[in-house]
Amino acid sequence: MGSDIHISLPAESIFSIGPLHITNSIIMMLLVMAGLVIFYAVALRKHALVPGGAQNLAEVIVEYVLGLVEGAAGRRIGRRIFPLVATLFIFIITANYAGLLPLVGTVGFNNEHGEFVPFLRSPNADLNMTIAMALIAVIIVQISGVMAHGVGGYLKELLTPIPLAPIHIIGEFSRLISLSARLFGNIFGGEVLVTVMYHLTFVVIPVIFISLELLFGYIQAMIFSMLTMSYIILAVAGHGGDHEEHEEHGAAALVADETGAHM
Repeated sequence: MGSDIHISLPAESIFSIGPLHITNSIIMMLLVMAGLVIFYAVALRKHALVPGGAQNLAEVIVEYVLGLVEGAAGRRIGRRIFPLVATLFIFIITANYAGLLPLVGTVGFNNEHGEFVPFLRSPNADLNMTIAMALIAVIIVQISGVMAHGVGGYLKELLTPIPLAPIHIIGEFSRLISLSARLFGNIFGGEVLVTVMYHLTFVVIPVIFISLELLFGYIQAMIFSMLTMSYIILAVAGHGGDHEEHEEHGAAALVADETGAHM
């Protein structure tokens, strides 16, 4: 590791395949995805009536998220949006926790400028990654609205009343910024904080901050997935003022309950 602390806002390129630059966050993302696929393949390879070990852990995670989704969206809608919400939650929390592993951010090389470049970087500490997930969420929200109301019906919901139409449209775009920037800012800031603590203090101090990052990693996964769910519910239900306010308060209350109000 280099002796100086080097903080890079964008993910650093490790190698290139033609015009495609493979960054340390992409490598970490692929490792996280491979780890999840292998874990669930092994856990669910043999279904036991009384689960144990990996199968028990896999089922606990899935049942936990399913309970949250059905509790907020109801059984009918909840079952339909569960695959998306569960995928977002499980990937985000796994990526957040994987970013705290000892080799992440600490093993690398010095580039031509003498700056330390780690081989691995938390996927969610890369704004490109969080924007990509936010784009998926926002696009699915719009598709859900069209499927529920039809193209004409959804446009009517979005554009009426006319004086509020620009606010509704800006609100849809603001979700992209809100989802991506919140997750990126929290994970990147936590990664920088832990790195600095490793350089400046004894081991016990970084361990304290890592414990906090475990909590914040869970909270950010919960917020991203639950907000995505609430946006879909609103798109399906319509943009009615009272109903929208009720759903947003309900989603906010759910997140607060599950995270101990540590948002």
